[in-house]
Formats: sequence, C-alpha cells, structure tokens
Amino acid sequence: MRFLHKFTFLFSGLVIISSVIQFIVFDRFLFAATDSLLLETNERAANNLSEQFLVYFQEIENVLKTVATDETIRENQHLLNKINEITPEIDVIVVLDRQGNVFRVSGVEVEGDVSTVNLSQREYFQQAMEGQTYISDVYKGKSGNQVISVAVPIIENGNVSGAVVGTIRLHGDILASMFDNKSFGRNGIIAITDKHGNIVYHPNKEFIGQKSVIVNDLQALAGSKIMKNRVGEEQYIGYSRVPGLNWFVSVNTPTAEVVKFRRMMIYEMIAISLVSIFLIISLGAYMVRQFMKPIDQLIDAFSSVKKGKYKRISACDYTDEFYGIVQVYNDSIKKLEEVHIMLEGAADRDGLTGCYNRRAFDKKVDLLHTKVESNSLQQVGMLFLDLDSFKSLNDTQGHLIGDDVLKEFASILISVAGAQSVFRFGGDEFAVILQDIPAETIVSMGEEIRWRSETSLSGCTTSIGIAIYPNHTDSIDELLSLADKALYASKESKNKVTPRHV
Repeated sequence: MRFLHKFTFLFSGLVIISSVIQFIVFDRFLFAATDSLLLETNERAANNLSEQFLVYFQEIENVLKTVATDETIRENQHLLNKINEITPEIDVIVVLDRQGNVFRVSGVEVEGDVSTVNLSQREYFQQAMEGQTYISDVYKGKSGNQVISVAVPIIENGNVSGAVVGTIRLHGDILASMFDNKSFGRNGIIAITDKHGNIVYHPNKEFIGQKSVIVNDLQALAGSKIMKNRVGEEQYIGYSRVPGLNWFVSVNTPTAEVVKFRRMMIYEMIAISLVSIFLIISLGAYMVRQFMKPIDQLIDAFSSVKKGKYKRISACDYTDEFYGIVQVYNDSIKKLEEVHIMLEGAADRDGLTGCYNRRAFDKKVDLLHTKVESNSLQQVGMLFLDLDSFKSLNDTQGHLIGDDVLKEFASILISVAGAQSVFRFGGDEFAVILQDIPAETIVSMGEEIRWRSETSLSGCTTSIGIAIYPNHTDSIDELLSLADKALYASKESKNKVTPRHV
C-alpha cells in the first residue's frame, strides 16, 4: 500500500477520533455550564422570594399584634371587622380567652362555626399561651380547606390572658397574587413547603396540602440541585429556607428544553463534521496543519462557556469546513445569553410595573455606601412615594383597576426620573434615587410627579417624602430614614411633597 494511502487512512482515523473527542468535550462543557448557570439563577430567585415571603408573614404578625395589644379593638366587633377588612391577607381573625374559647371572631368562616369550638388543643394556641408568636404548619380546617394559622399572645399586666389568631386559606387568591405572575424560564414554577414537607403554595392548587417529593433532600439553608418531581421529570431546583419558619421556597424549571436543545446541536455538529471529515481526507496533510489552530480555538471557546463567559467566534476566520460548527456554537451562545439575561432580569424587576424591585434597591443603596466612602458622590436625592387612597380604590373598583393605576404611576415616575432611578418596594410604595442633581431640581421633580399623578391617576394622588445628601445628612442610612419620615409627614395631609422631616 502506498504511503499516501497509509497516511490517508491514518489521518482519517485521527480525524474521526479527534471529532469524537471534540463532541465529548463540547457536551461536557456546555451542559455543565448550562446546569451551573440555571441552578445559580434559580437559587438567587428562591432567596429573593424567601425574603418576600418572610415580609408577608411579618405584616400579618404586626396586624395581629395590634389587635392583641389594643383592648378596644378586641372588645369592639366593628373595629375588629374593620381590621380584617383592610387586611386581605387574613381570612379570619379570632380572639380567644385563656381557656381557648372564642371571645370574638371576624372574617370568612374557614372552619365553620368557630364560635362554638374550643381551640385549646390547637398547637398554635398552646404556643401563644407560652408567650410566643407562632405560625402553624398546613392543616385541614373543619370546612375542608387547607389553612395555616398565625397566633400571637394577649399579654395583660405581664400575664398571657388569651391569644389572637389569624387564619389564611391556602386555596385563596392572596398567595396566588404574590407568586402566580412570576415566571422563571420556560414552564418554571414556584413552590413553598412547611417544615413537615406539606405544600403551602403551588401554581397547581391540587397539590396544596400534599407532601412534597423533594423537601427531604433540601438540607442546607439555601442551595440548588437537579432533582425529579412527582411525575419523574428532572428539574433545576433552587431553594431557600425561610428564616425562623424552617419552610422552604423553591424555584423549579424543567431540564427537558435544555436537553432537547443540546441534542439538536449535537446532531447538527455531527452532520457538519462528517462533511468536514470528507474534505479533510481529500486534502491530506495540508489540511491537518490548517485545522489544528481552529480546533484549539474552539476548545478555548467551549472552556470559556463553563466559566460563564459567552465568547463568540468570528466565522470569517475559519475555513468553510468549520463555518457551520462556528455558527452552531455562536447560535448556542446567543440563546444562552438570552436565557441568562431573562432570568437575571426577572430577579431584579417587578413583574407588574417593569420597575426595579426592592432587591435591586438594596443593591443600589450598597453602591451608594461605596461611593460615599470613596468621596466620589456629589449629591443624592432620595424620594419615597406612596399612593393615596389606593387601598380604597382596590376595594371598590377591583385589583385590575389597581394594577392599571400602578402601571400608570410607574410610567409617570420613569418619564420624570428615568427608568434607572425608579424602584417598587411592593404594593403602592415606590422609591426614586437621583444622583448629582441640584436640590432645587430634585424638589421640582417631586412636585412634577405629584402634579402629574393628581391629574392622570384614576382616583389616586401621591404623597412624597424627600431627603438630600449631603444637604440633610452625610449618612446614606440616615438619608433613607429622613426620606421615610418626610413621607409620613406628607401622608398626614396627602397629595403633598415634603422635603426632609426629622
């Protein structure tokens, strides 16, 4: 056999082996990078949702503590009904005496005629009688609904004389309104379980109250892993333990779409590589030398994906044989970037208004601290804003009208202050951060926002509190406090802008 033939066969074998190795390397790096990216993003989202969920229960506890510390409210059915009416998070408020008998009740009857029931054997009542605020796990009420209860003690003259209990129906609309409008990738969901693994929230309400199939594998305070759901489908799961509750918030996205996309890319690469191998064999030794450099560059590009760097390759630097592979790689990188940007943006954006959320606000405040310490910040205007009469608007005209008002208000803020400066805390509370703008202009912008809100919003006005660094304080933390106090001063008369209130 002639040397050329031997060389051709040997070279063909080397090219085939090289292509197989290339596919293995590509598969390993791409899949590992994708897994790492999605798991990290889901974990961050779970941490953010865990903080929101904790704030949700803290607000409920504060309402119940108000009832527990105010005898006038406990004794007056009308006042108790009013408290329950303005707190949609709570379905039922029950006042119990020290024997567990119902003294007063307000709200939707989650457990039937609770006024005839003694609740002394309930764990939440027993914990409250020991002076502790307690949040129960999921249990089934007498009416068959899955519920949880929050109990706070009534303390009079240093002794526990009873308890105030708030009951939340899990199949209601409150938790759904918090989480149903959030999306994570394609077909991603949020799930919340109590410390015994009972599902507190799930988009599919049929699962509420059932045992979670993954909770036993969630050990740390936060983390992420690939696990199977109850129907055997693999999921990217990011989770976070809710502080003080030992409940878990998890963000789950299916792996199926990523696997499907990966297989499609491999098939395309195989087809293109077969054509490339044929051309390489025809050209012989010359092509061997030509292909060594492109292969090294592709391996380096694949390695950069694992490190989270989306490095694209210029297709014009390659011969036609590698052009298709480069295009597949660049298309893959483009799609990965889009997924990354979408998930990253979802973690810092408010789903309803499109403004930045409280998580993004905290990041911005941390950056302001850094700038103050490095003396690189000249001036900061902090505006806290709250819609007047928004609760009444929601109650009388419905949440859809309320959502439209929030969107219109956000549009006003963005048009005046710019999209990078506007943050939504939640509900009808917003903040605006203005950097290196004169104090007179900051106050003028506040007045413009107030005027445009008065003329444009349906049935609502806005109250605004303003504090300016360094005019009012040289501390960013105190700047936030002064703006908050100024807001409360504006709320006393409503539809007002108050610069600094100590």
